[in-house]
Amino acid sequence: MDIIFLDNGLIGRGEHSYSLVKKVGEALAARGHCVRAFGMRSMDPAIVAEIGAIPHFRVSLYESESPTPNERRLLRLAAFLRRRPFDPAIPSERTSAKTLNASFREDLAALPADVLRRENLVVVPGLSQNQLLGLVRALRALPEGQRPRVVCQLMFAPDWTPWGRKARLGPKLYRKAFTLARPLIGRSLFFTAENAAIAGLYRELYAIDAKILPVPFGEALGAAPVADRPAFGFFGYSKCDKGFHLLPEAIELCRAKNLAADFVVQLQHGGWEPATVAAEQALRAQGGVRLVEGVLTEADYAAETGKIDAMLLPYDPLLFGLRGSGIFTQSVAAGRPVVAALGTFAAASIASGEAEGEIFAPYDAPALAAAIMRLAARLPESHARAARLARSFGDTHSAGAYADVLLAHAEGL
Repeated sequence: MDIIFLDNGLIGRGEHSYSLVKKVGEALAARGHCVRAFGMRSMDPAIVAEIGAIPHFRVSLYESESPTPNERRLLRLAAFLRRRPFDPAIPSERTSAKTLNASFREDLAALPADVLRRENLVVVPGLSQNQLLGLVRALRALPEGQRPRVVCQLMFAPDWTPWGRKARLGPKLYRKAFTLARPLIGRSLFFTAENAAIAGLYRELYAIDAKILPVPFGEALGAAPVADRPAFGFFGYSKCDKGFHLLPEAIELCRAKNLAADFVVQLQHGGWEPATVAAEQALRAQGGVRLVEGVLTEADYAAETGKIDAMLLPYDPLLFGLRGSGIFTQSVAAGRPVVAALGTFAAASIASGEAEGEIFAPYDAPALAAAIMRLAARLPESHARAARLARSFGDTHSAGAYADVLLAHAEGL
């Protein structure tokens, strides 16, 4: 049996896909399994050299399609009738779903002949409404005796889009795909979710029983004792759905309250969000903020996060929602407190006692600043509690735990 990852989110070392495929692949290989991974054609050549991933997919998990000329005319008219501005740059849900599902299906059909075979376990670590229907149609096109077991991670809520707006058609598109998939579910197609909140959404909306498959984040070094002058950090992609735009004002408010703390912020974005660009410029002009620029290697990430006392996770509860986060996982497993927005999975984990930190609401910079100051006032106590929670959390979010869930789906092959 080969275990094969099909991941059109595997592009560079900055994506969670790289760490997942690398760590889980190593864990599975250590148990004697042959592991292969197929990523994007545009994948960083260094990943190909390091983990042997094969460039294959043409279109990324995070891409979208513009409205057709006819859609654009209708949208312009609708905006006029509603007296709202028309933004031609907003992608089309309908065209994205149609085009990207077709592309994904074609890419699956173009895989080497020994991939989609009955004796293999295929893992799709993440997809959306723009890939699920293509996957289902590709599997249904195979002879029943040839279909592999496919474990598909439901990474996003049904109303997620790659362009940072809530989907209107997403729930309907998922329902269509699940209806078509019914004869396969539990036989050759199995669904998983990173956390109970996401699994609960799919169970309630579509009667899909998604098993929990927590995403690992490599080895987590234990958080160092709290420094005399604590440091708060923000790491990962600099995007509005992760609250990057809240940082300049929140830091400035902390400074105005004479908070004796430092801030470390990773800058990593493509310059396509005006609010993100403006936030970067504001951070560069602020004092007491150390900027870490570009993608970090695993060693550099561990070294940088090892210098901070608490992690800022100001993810947008509407846009980021209940999704998990590798940075959240690493922080909790390291015994590091976090600051999170009410309505996110990180905040729910704090509320349930699985993680330690502060929750803020409403979703704005003043509330974020207030949460930072509350945590700073009790940081030694918070660190001690986070350390007590770290071991059990790390055990259930390891590459080995991920491999255990995958291999349970391979029984009977």
